Amino acid sequence: MITGRTKVFTILAHPSTHVMAPLIYNHIFTAMGLDMSYISHDVLPEAIPETIKSFPGWCNLGGFNVTIPHKEAVAALVDTRCEVSTRTCVVNTVVRHDDGQLSGHNTDGLGAAKALGRVQGVACLIIGAGGAARAIVDALLHEGVKSVLILNRSREGALRLLSLFPGSPVGIYNGEPLKDIEVVVQATPVADKIPFGLDPAGFTRGTRILETVMRPTALSEAAVHHGLDLISGQAMLYHQTSRNFELFTGIELPKDRLDDAFASLGYHLP
Repeated sequence: MITGRTKVFTILAHPSTHVMAPLIYNHIFTAMGLDMSYISHDVLPEAIPETIKSFPGWCNLGGFNVTIPHKEAVAALVDTRCEVSTRTCVVNTVVRHDDGQLSGHNTDGLGAAKALGRVQGVACLIIGAGGAARAIVDALLHEGVKSVLILNRSREGALRLLSLFPGSPVGIYNGEPLKDIEVVVQATPVADKIPFGLDPAGFTRGTRILETVMRPTALSEAAVHHGLDLISGQAMLYHQTSRNFELFTGIELPKDRLDDAFASLGYHLP
């Protein structure tokens, strides 16, 4: 039962019709008997500054998630940022404290790294250079990958990402043999076609492909067809949710509650 005392959480997106967070969090809140509720906000990009400006005065707001296309804009508007958000200039999770202060965090990289498993010493290809890509590159470097190549629509965008990681093994993809790539992360919102004309047939069978989009895509279908090891976007979200829940509530989320929430949506993840 939602009352005047209920702690509220939300997600800022545009559009917001595709977001899964309300279904997952509300399932968990109900199962754990917490007086909390999660909703979504469909916010136009030009309205983000005024939206964030209003949040310190929203006394029963516990925090909010941030997704496309707002991660960079919100990072510039919070009061404090974690180390990852400071390095990458993007946030996907914001905690509202009792004094109204907003602290920004980023769990995209953590979620991707846990979904991928061991990546030390591997060669990686990141498709895209936006907010999610920045955080994922940051996490992969800290996990000890051998190299990271960036394939992006604009060279300028790729160079902006590279500028965040000087002296690191991050470079722009220039047609290097795909057979040498061991891990691929699709970090764009493109679903109806394979981004940038990439040919999955060029990868070695068993190459890990992490898809960040939360629905079937042309790339995921091609990955299965060519015998690649497809890791769904839900796997990344699964690990993010565990950390985000703790940031929001201060409570460690029991694994069985998390598993039940994803199973209720038809996802059975390890």
